Amino acid sequence: MNRKIGFIFCGLLFSSVLMAQKGVEDGSMYGHGEDSIRCLQNLSLYQPYAKQGDYASALEFWEIVYAECPASRVGIYIDGAKIKVWQWNKESDPAKKTQIFDELMAVYDQRIKYFGDHDRYPTPWILGKKALDYLQLNPKGDVKPPYEWLRTAVYDSPTANFEPAYATAFISVSKTLLSDDAHKENFFNDYIKTVERLDAKLAVTSPGPEKDRIVGIKNGVDVLFSNSGAADCETLTALFAERIEQNKDNQNFLNSVISLFKRAKCTDTDTYFLASEYRHDVNPTAESAEGCAYQAIKKEDYKKAAEYLKEAIELETNPDGKADYAFLAASALFAGKSYEQARSMALQAAEYRENFGAPYVLIAKMYAGSVDYFDDPILKRAVYWAAVDKLQKAKAVDPSVSDEVDELIARYKEQYPDTEDIFMHPDLTVGKMFRIGGWIQENTLVRNK
Repeated sequence: MNRKIGFIFCGLLFSSVLMAQKGVEDGSMYGHGEDSIRCLQNLSLYQPYAKQGDYASALEFWEIVYAECPASRVGIYIDGAKIKVWQWNKESDPAKKTQIFDELMAVYDQRIKYFGDHDRYPTPWILGKKALDYLQLNPKGDVKPPYEWLRTAVYDSPTANFEPAYATAFISVSKTLLSDDAHKENFFNDYIKTVERLDAKLAVTSPGPEKDRIVGIKNGVDVLFSNSGAADCETLTALFAERIEQNKDNQNFLNSVISLFKRAKCTDTDTYFLASEYRHDVNPTAESAEGCAYQAIKKEDYKKAAEYLKEAIELETNPDGKADYAFLAASALFAGKSYEQARSMALQAAEYRENFGAPYVLIAKMYAGSVDYFDDPILKRAVYWAAVDKLQKAKAVDPSVSDEVDELIARYKEQYPDTEDIFMHPDLTVGKMFRIGGWIQENTLVRNK
């Protein structure tokens, strides 16, 4: 009978232990028995304060939830990071700030332990957030840890979970590590991967503020890369020449390499041309057509270059991009002395983009270069009237070209006929309209020097 009572007593004791157990001990969300009640009570106590930003009042209750039922909900880590940052900001003692910083990092680690497989915010996303706080609150610390966290956030996040804001921090930190020469190849790979991820995100993002934000981030990443000092053409060629051959059917890789070489202003290299050719063969894009055009320009096949650039215009959807390709086509045709076609493309470029003065400047140079189209020595110089007309148009639509325009106008006015020359020419009267013939076929005012 005593043995029986003893078994019953032990059973009751064991049962009471099971009934009162913390979530951190048994892996449950809230624990069991009294401990589950304690967890739920403290959850309900801290959350209203945290929501209001009253972290001082929330702190005590949050600490209990964080320590005793860490698997209860992901919100305790979102609030916990805010609470720790608040503590860090109000603390003045360096030693205590360091302690709080370490506690903040531990909040992210514990979040990964319990919610690293979260559908919307998985481990890569959490590591990216951890890295941002690390960089903000520990700016003089070793940047290698946040680099690795951000690398995971950029390389391993599914497109749906990828946070574009991590891209800027990642390339910035990767750039910092360039002091180690061995990191240079990693830096280029990081840039390529980051651009790929941003492009993928843009492809699934509807037009609006979010898409505009991603475009702004991508532009910022490009600026960081351009200012890195590492993007010299010789280094890029050495790193990517063989890889282009190995990836000649990989559209994403070729797109990234083409963008990389363009950003580094290495568009006259054989490696860039090869990547563009392969990309154009697989599936033509505006950028691949542009690359093929540069190759044709290098070979002085300007008409072929213009054909590629016309294809680029058709493939491009952005009016600004179309304007750039049309202007490049005009410049190529100008170099090949196909002035009439060059003017047509220049005017097309001006139509695609308002306030674009460069096309009119280019047309002015075409006119000034056409003196040999006329036999009459006075009419030869009449082309400068039309050239100045176009320069004044350029300045009117685009003040940014004023310096170049003013210099050219002064130079061209020196070529105007003298008053005596005009007086002796029966077709010319100062202040009257005159039609320039040849390929120009344009009306202009007669002017003297």
